[in-house]
Amino acid sequence: MKMKKLLLLTLPLLLTACPGGVGPGASVVNVTASPDQLVTVNSTTTSGTTTFTFTNKAGSSAVTIDSATLTWTDAAGAPKTQTVAIPGFTLPAGFTCAAAGADPYAQCNYNDAGTTAADRSVTRAINDAELFAGVFTANPNVKDLPVTVRFNSTANAMNFTFTSQVTDTDGGTVTEAPKPVVIVNNASYTADPSKPISNTLSVTVSANAASGVGVKQLILELTDSKGIVTTLNVNDQESYTFNVDTTRYPDGALKLRAIAIDKQDRRGETTAVTTVQIANQVSPTIRVTSPTANAEVTGITPIVVQFQQNNTAFSFVNNTATIEVVDSGDRVITVQQAPIVQVNEGLWEARSEVDLNAPQYVNGTYTIRAKTDIRLTGAAANTTIASSSTFLNKSKVDEAPALNIMMPAYYGGSNTLRPILTRKSAVFVQVSDSNKVNQINLRFVCNAAEVMPGQNCNTNVYSYNVPVGVAGIQYRLFNTGILMDGEPYLPDGYYTMRATATDETGLSSFREMKVEVNRAKHGIANLGYNLASTFEITTSKLTPAGANWTIQGTTLNDTRVVELFYSSVEDGLARENPSAVGINTQLAAGSVISSGDVVFSAAGRYATAFLVQDLTTGVVEFYDGSNITATPKQ
Repeated sequence: MKMKKLLLLTLPLLLTACPGGVGPGASVVNVTASPDQLVTVNSTTTSGTTTFTFTNKAGSSAVTIDSATLTWTDAAGAPKTQTVAIPGFTLPAGFTCAAAGADPYAQCNYNDAGTTAADRSVTRAINDAELFAGVFTANPNVKDLPVTVRFNSTANAMNFTFTSQVTDTDGGTVTEAPKPVVIVNNASYTADPSKPISNTLSVTVSANAASGVGVKQLILELTDSKGIVTTLNVNDQESYTFNVDTTRYPDGALKLRAIAIDKQDRRGETTAVTTVQIANQVSPTIRVTSPTANAEVTGITPIVVQFQQNNTAFSFVNNTATIEVVDSGDRVITVQQAPIVQVNEGLWEARSEVDLNAPQYVNGTYTIRAKTDIRLTGAAANTTIASSSTFLNKSKVDEAPALNIMMPAYYGGSNTLRPILTRKSAVFVQVSDSNKVNQINLRFVCNAAEVMPGQNCNTNVYSYNVPVGVAGIQYRLFNTGILMDGEPYLPDGYYTMRATATDETGLSSFREMKVEVNRAKHGIANLGYNLASTFEITTSKLTPAGANWTIQGTTLNDTRVVELFYSSVEDGLARENPSAVGINTQLAAGSVISSGDVVFSAAGRYATAFLVQDLTTGVVEFYDGSNITATPKQ
């Protein structure tokens, strides 16, 4: 305890207590200004000075004063600092002696007789323009700006009030710089400045320039809640209204400051910052970044979904993303739940992968659909955000078969109505491949979200294969009317009819069409049976020489007609496999549907059938024709 008391003894007491004198201690310097601390500087100021008195406390060591640090706050509220070099001098140690009486800068030897500890002071006149040069440069036209001045090695700082003004070359004072003002026009802000603004912020900036000078540029400076500064500007306008898209800025405080530059390049800015609150509740951006859009990919393919915050903070509801891969018929092939992980500030990712070599993936176009639920800050409910991207699977080394559904066809004014299949209908397809086509499969699939009232929605109610076994262009007929009442039974209703062709390499392709199965709508008006009549040609070696197949009656509406010719001499009489095909995409109403005269080329059996669709009712019906046997003449 006694040691602590000794440490509290003042320096003069220590000097007295120790015979023979004690060396100087650390310097303790105070400074004052005279006559006041009001400073005015203009562009021609050269002689204005302020007198400073520097006092080194008794017993302090000598110290050199050679710089001053000035601090102030600009109009945007940002602190500014500048250190200025001044003519240096050495403040004597805190001792007095006979020499000090004649020279205030004289140093006293503390060991000499007659030397005692005492405050030592010197005065220095410092040019205002030099000391405040940095403040003037940053604030060429300012009034009553608080500036703090602190010299190096001094214990205290002094507060000045600084005023500046640019003057012309002959010393006269020029017209004052612009004094711009900011006015927020939004009615909600006028009623309550704390109420957030969304969408468009209307801000009028007036230069408030001196009369007759004119404005060169008017600037609106915006500082968002993250400290990022952007500017909007217009030229040659005394006043201008800026319409600010607030969705470009993060929710939170948005600071507004106006700057005006007149025609004489004098610059003025608002003395206070206007602050508005922004709240737009903009959802984050979601996008599929891998695979890239329309990319050709193979094998095991990574899937990357990114989420990027926009101007509204948010949280993920489940921290997982649902990723679906669907085929070109909008059939979901796989569904995955991928965890969402933050990879950077404001950026998250969900990662997964898909094996495109798996058997459920054939070569063709697929779509990735990604979605997740989020809660925006300040929102009362969750929001679902989603994105999609397509890619092309090229995993197989060869091309899949080309496949087209020739009949039925969509109809109606926009060709979007579902064709109607009855107990008398059939389906006709075309397939081609450089390899052998092994088979064609026809399937009717029911979508529970898209059914007729009272429809019993089975997921796979009907599937039928037609073998092919040859390469090149092939046509095949599915006699669905005969099959739909068998087992499994195909109830009336809405279906997606899907045809799939598979070649000998295992590659597949498919086509889909939305159809209606409705047994009650059978029949095409004015059309009866498909009847055959034979004819003889005297030069022919066959009897009959030929035949003509004609559907009784004439068409009431425009029709689409596929004529199917069968020959035992060529591909046989199985109705699934015609030898020749003729297609009339739109036969006019009032027409007769006929094969014309078919001349037989060799002994054998022949037939012609018709597949007809009424393009007004949409009904599709198969008109089979009888077989005609041609034999050599006796």
